[in-house]
Amino acid sequence: MNAAAPLKHPVPGTLHAAAGCLWEGTEPQNAAALEILNAGQQTITPPVRDAVVQNLVSLFRGDYLLARLMLEEGRFMVFQAILCLSAAQNPEDRDSWLTLGRLQARLSSSGLTSRNRIEALVAIFERYGFIERRKAEEDLRISILMPTARMWSADALFTGMHLSPLCLQPDQGEQSAAASQLLARLSHTGETGGEANGSQHQHADPMAPAWSERSIAPATAGHRNWRRSFAPLLQDYFGMRMQHRSISALAERDGGYLTLLMLLHEAAQTGSSRIQMGYESISEHAGISRTHARLLMEQAETLGLVQLHARGGRDIEVRQSAWDAMDSWLTGNFAYLLATV
Repeated sequence: MNAAAPLKHPVPGTLHAAAGCLWEGTEPQNAAALEILNAGQQTITPPVRDAVVQNLVSLFRGDYLLARLMLEEGRFMVFQAILCLSAAQNPEDRDSWLTLGRLQARLSSSGLTSRNRIEALVAIFERYGFIERRKAEEDLRISILMPTARMWSADALFTGMHLSPLCLQPDQGEQSAAASQLLARLSHTGETGGEANGSQHQHADPMAPAWSERSIAPATAGHRNWRRSFAPLLQDYFGMRMQHRSISALAERDGGYLTLLMLLHEAAQTGSSRIQMGYESISEHAGISRTHARLLMEQAETLGLVQLHARGGRDIEVRQSAWDAMDSWLTGNFAYLLATV
């Protein structure tokens, strides 16, 4: 299966991840992204891929709240947009202020998600202490969306989990050097990152599971500055992810991406393409029902990522197409992460 097959109806302003070319009639948001996505890009090696997968599994497995807010694709897009648009605000330019209306206009106009869903997701992030609304001092009629320390810290941790394995692989050449440079930039402290533990935010849901109340170091000024420079890439970045249909289709459902990560992690750990991962285990670690776990596995089989040889997850064959899809997916994601270095 081609993990980066183009959509039947291309999203305006997106890059074709497979060929590194633009959709007809569009312009790149940033020349660096286009250059990296061209034929000269370097595919990540299996050790980097396996390390990233292991990092993400260790971060999200069992953490129902964080996994639901950051791994489901629609929520991920809104999460990323809030951080980038907030970082790119100009206090003297009202048109740049991150209001709910501007967020909706930025995302819904691209066809990525609906205005109603964006409003609902903002309410969810607010409920769990990832954003808050503040009245603009210049105009109290306007409410600005403000990412909290909890949201910034979660993003910093998520980004670091991707970049750190690449830094430890010198055979990746320029990519490894760029990842090390970016990590150094993200760790630069030029201003206070706010509270060290975002989970202590006053709006945090008291019913959140204990494992979501982890202590995370605050995001730095360097991280915020990087998000500001990443803002012009958002449209193309989201479009690139949508081209990887075998993964993005799973990621559109709760627990889908985490389930794929756990399958790949188990196969890598056992050194075998035939593994056992009962639906009860998937249900427990991903925070979904057993029925939902079964439906996810059936969808993964339809997408050609796995083959089910027995009921209940007792014999799952992780196909080569799953590894190829993850390699292509991470390569495209790294291209954008490193485009601003």
